[in-house]
Amino acid sequence: MNVIRKAKYDAMLARLRHPEKRTWIILNSVSIGETAATCAFADAFVKKHGYGITLVIRPEQKAIAEMFPGRFEQVIVATQAEQQEIQRFLPPEQFQLDIPFASYCDSLGDARTDNIYYLFKYPNRGGLSFTDCYRHLLMLPWDAKMQRPTIPLSWEHEAQAYASEVGIIPEESVILFPSTSSSHPQFPAFMWHTLIERLKVNGKKVFCNMKGGLIHPEKMPIDGTIPIEVPIHLAMSLARIAGRIITPPNGLHFLQMLGGQVGNITVVAPMNDVNADFVINQRHYANTFMFAEYTNPELLVDVPYAEFVLPYDASQEAKIKEIAVAVADYDLDHPAHFRRNGAGRPAFVEENRAWLAPLIDPIRRPNFQS
Repeated sequence: MNVIRKAKYDAMLARLRHPEKRTWIILNSVSIGETAATCAFADAFVKKHGYGITLVIRPEQKAIAEMFPGRFEQVIVATQAEQQEIQRFLPPEQFQLDIPFASYCDSLGDARTDNIYYLFKYPNRGGLSFTDCYRHLLMLPWDAKMQRPTIPLSWEHEAQAYASEVGIIPEESVILFPSTSSSHPQFPAFMWHTLIERLKVNGKKVFCNMKGGLIHPEKMPIDGTIPIEVPIHLAMSLARIAGRIITPPNGLHFLQMLGGQVGNITVVAPMNDVNADFVINQRHYANTFMFAEYTNPELLVDVPYAEFVLPYDASQEAKIKEIAVAVADYDLDHPAHFRRNGAGRPAFVEENRAWLAPLIDPIRRPNFQS
């Protein structure tokens, strides 16, 4: 073993181990959605395995852990690079007290677990959802319940003040979250312009989040929007106040689904061919990975939510503009609106509510006025 690397590993291990007790050390070097999933399963994890959790989290995501008070013995911040460095020393089957392990399947060995998503490509054959992958990797029962985040009252007050400052009209505004940390294709500018103009025709005030995400439209803020900065700790509250968000798939919208407070979550999935596979971060996925009814269906129980398949090939301008209008109008009868089970049949979440609802805490509505 390289002496320098071994010294780095020993130093990191000393930093992560609890000074007084044994704990599970869980690394979270990836995006907001994966970290939120780990936190949502923390209570079930401790009940199943005993001992507490040392949560290792990227500095910019610390607010996520604070939404789950009392779930962790300690929370330690470490950069993505620091966490990935220590992961190099860990075997893919690592699951032992006082030794770090990463809860995300991309971080383990050849990451074969996430390939089980691909089975959804074949109707009625099966597959494993994103949230069930977490139950598997954390060695939890298949009926382990996810907990929802709690927003401190001080954050709510901060969100109210910021919303007033920037002019968000409660329940009559739309916040666009166009940035992602995954390498999704970008929509042509005319898609956003068409969407925004139609939202304004519908009487909505349109805002564009400028914060977070590594990949975003070429011009930010998008023309016709009011730029705002939505930090993680205010994301759910500001979205709830506004009334609606429109976003490509990303970790922040996963957190907002988990919170269950937003009046309307609309996702635009960049996809030229709904039947074609796609690549994100050099990994191949079936089209089903884009859609929450496959990846995390329990999060959709009682959550106003819709997904639209929207091409990103600029040569399909007429089609793109037509769908952008349908998205703005929230036209659930449009062919671009995606529903698992297909047209004319009950949505998967409605059809399977009896077993999905117990997999997540009921939505807790805020007891204050927006």
